[in-house]
Amino acid sequence: MLEWKTWTETARFHSPLLNGELDEQVIEVRRDPLTGHQSIYNAALEGKTAILFPPTDEAYLEERAAATEASCFLCHGRWQTTTPAYPEELIPGGRIVRGEAVLFPNLFPLSAHHAVVMVGERHHRHLDDFPEDLLADALAAALDFVKACAEKTPTVRYFTVNANYLFPAGASVIHPHLQILGSVEPGTHHRLLLDASRAYRERTGRCYWDDLAAAERTEKVRHIAQMERVHWMAAFSPMGVNEILAVVPGAATFLEWTEEDVRAVARGLQHVLAGFHALGFSTFNFSCYGGPLGESGGSFATVLRIVNRQNVTPHYRTDDYYFQKLLKNEIMIMRPEALAEHMRRFFA
Repeated sequence: MLEWKTWTETARFHSPLLNGELDEQVIEVRRDPLTGHQSIYNAALEGKTAILFPPTDEAYLEERAAATEASCFLCHGRWQTTTPAYPEELIPGGRIVRGEAVLFPNLFPLSAHHAVVMVGERHHRHLDDFPEDLLADALAAALDFVKACAEKTPTVRYFTVNANYLFPAGASVIHPHLQILGSVEPGTHHRLLLDASRAYRERTGRCYWDDLAAAERTEKVRHIAQMERVHWMAAFSPMGVNEILAVVPGAATFLEWTEEDVRAVARGLQHVLAGFHALGFSTFNFSCYGGPLGESGGSFATVLRIVNRQNVTPHYRTDDYYFQKLLKNEIMIMRPEALAEHMRRFFA
């Protein structure tokens, strides 16, 4: 039922890199089966990867981590006096604590409910050093918050769990953290996913995300692993660099996650981050989208997207320009099938 739409275009020009000879470059275009999002791959860009995404300057990263730790409001227990607290009627005690994970309000909220989760006490971690237990505690704290909001403020129905890691990914602090957004209406891409999923259900009588997981598992080229009921795969038409997609079939909202789901997502994230680290990346964004609380209908499943961002260097260039920001396309520096093959080693 899914259409993997792909086509090619050819660019021809006389290239100074070939002493003026005619160069022909084949451009592969992919269109997402649900949203129509387009991604573009040009094999010639493989030679520019080091220019587009220069390697992390480890010395600079360590220097910035050391310089910011002294003033970090989360480090060395400072969060106990420097972070805000929720009203008792929403969150008893004002904050949610799970192991080393601590949830509290964002001082500058972007929605009715905007929480931050401190992910551990350590100020900086490399991507191959995010333990499953730590990630599970952070995700569990986020779910505790969603459950509390669902009970106390039922009109706030649309939730996402998100992360920016390091400043090229938009983080204002180096210390690892998550952000949970809860609003009365879904955000732009969240709405697109929900609307397109409903339309697919009305057209086919099936859940797109069930069909996607089944199709990718059958084709095997982009499917990475299944952990409990969570499927991990490389996105066919990625929205960002090295996008990995996770789908939790049967869990349309965060309220339907089980302890096993939390563990499976945490374990998968640990493996994905380790795989990113092995590719030489140091930053990421992820967003996990839940269906509207209190609504059933069989059209949605919880979906997580995680992508790399530009590496940490003193003068890094943005990886998000007109092509992504305004045309809403994406450039693939690695074919999803090759990315999936790389990631399977870390899930083995």
